[in-house]
Amino acid sequence: MDDFLFQDEDQTASVIPQKPWKILIVDDDHGVHDITRLALKNLTIHERPLSFTSVFSAKEARDLLEHDDSFAVALVDVVMETAHAGLELTQYIREELLNPHLRIIIRTGQSGQAPERYVIDHYDINDYKDKTELNADKLYASVKLAINNYANIAEANVEKEALYKEIIHHPLTNLHNRHKLQDDLEFMENVTLILLNVDRFSHINDLYGYDQGNYILEEIAGVLRLLETKNNKLYHIGIDEFILIRENSTKQATDEVISSIQKKFLNSSFTHDDIDFNITFTIAIVENETKNLFNKADLAIKEARLISSNRIQRYHEQMKVQRDIKNNVKWFKEIKYALKEDRIVPYFQPIYNNRTKRIEKYECLVRMLKDDEVISPFAFLQVAEETGLLSSITRIMLDKSFQVFQHNELAFSINITRHDLQDEEFSSFVKQTLEKYKIEPSRLILEILENNSLDSIPSSRNNIIQLQEIGCGIALDDFGAQCQNFANILDLQLNSIKIDGYFIKNLKDEMSRKMVDSMVYFANNVGIDLVAEFVCDKEIYDIVNELGIKYSQGYYIDEPRPTLNEKEDPLS
Repeated sequence: MDDFLFQDEDQTASVIPQKPWKILIVDDDHGVHDITRLALKNLTIHERPLSFTSVFSAKEARDLLEHDDSFAVALVDVVMETAHAGLELTQYIREELLNPHLRIIIRTGQSGQAPERYVIDHYDINDYKDKTELNADKLYASVKLAINNYANIAEANVEKEALYKEIIHHPLTNLHNRHKLQDDLEFMENVTLILLNVDRFSHINDLYGYDQGNYILEEIAGVLRLLETKNNKLYHIGIDEFILIRENSTKQATDEVISSIQKKFLNSSFTHDDIDFNITFTIAIVENETKNLFNKADLAIKEARLISSNRIQRYHEQMKVQRDIKNNVKWFKEIKYALKEDRIVPYFQPIYNNRTKRIEKYECLVRMLKDDEVISPFAFLQVAEETGLLSSITRIMLDKSFQVFQHNELAFSINITRHDLQDEEFSSFVKQTLEKYKIEPSRLILEILENNSLDSIPSSRNNIIQLQEIGCGIALDDFGAQCQNFANILDLQLNSIKIDGYFIKNLKDEMSRKMVDSMVYFANNVGIDLVAEFVCDKEIYDIVNELGIKYSQGYYIDEPRPTLNEKEDPLS
């Protein structure tokens, strides 16, 4: 194999030439090599000279190209050690070496052995020339065209590589990112994933600004880079999340790596603009898993933070968050089917006037029916709220309750939620339904939770005002549970207040009794009726009466039922 570099004769040794275009000549005829060099001598293409490497068989070319993929053009004879050696070399370059960039020009002096149309149809070549027709000008034109094509491909590849580099690196820390990790995991086995979630990072951004946050992330990345080894691969996968990947790691080795991280950051602080930052991590470990590693690590982080930050949590199937997800999926399906099959129904619990000894109104409480079972809302309402189904349940409760109370003159209350209050069409729906069943609006009391009633979203306040303008009553449920101030309560212009059941159940306790006594004093002075919930026995009922609370509700009076109680005084 011979290498030659041709330069202009007037070029001095002190001038360093640009990197030459490498041309590979593959031909068993030494004369062809000489003629080729002579024809292309002293030529430059795009201000770069040509360099030539000669091999005299397909086998030599294979051996060379297997270790050197930097050639731009290969001039390949067809007939060498075999009649189709050049064509087989072409096939080897494309299919075995997987090199699509090298421009291959087939040259033959025996066109009968390799007809042009057949070769073009069956082999991935870039040009086909008969040696008898290939003079210096035609050879130059053919090589220049091939190099132009190669240059375009090379430029595209540079841009592609730059884009790929941008895609697989985090823009701030320049660490490999989630995309690169996903690619790498395809080729890894027996992986341990360690997810490091920076504690209170959003607090740093909110308190000190994004510049400080970016500084912290760069500093964290700098420290974690010190841990990178062949078996510790580091990635920055989210704003405040870093991942270490280990292959074939023992539990002890993993724990030692995590311990070293914690100690490093425990003994370090970062100072920027005279502000000191101490960094801790909530850490998730996923071991012996092959699928959904990111999701499992995220679940482990959530599990850890159920207790606190700055904790370590190994993923396992019995984590509480995992059980909650299964439970949520189960109840989401149950709610959907119950809505579809019309199995959401109201149950009615009387509200008893302690002074007149009569049932004056009812609370409509949601239940789900399934086979012979009546399911309490405690099983499904939270899931309904989180999955956006609660508003549908409220509307069903309103419609079905109205169907019952259109046949009497009793007042009745229905719980509504912050989602209902944030629905700009909710008050219109209530008004239309009242008109549909010809119910006097003053008979309807809408119960809202203390925290929901004080929602700062304008639509919540507007809905409360519009419902009051329609003539509906507004009651505050679970009063005392959220410890809101009395001024905000007064602003709502309430018809009644329901004392949180915790205080009523514990009325035998002196402190609870004092708390309720203060609520009674407040309500009496501002003219708001009080309802005691969870009146469970006669002793509690007697204390409620002693305190002067007007209404009682609870199992001592009557339990929720699918129909109204026929007795005016269930205690008689």
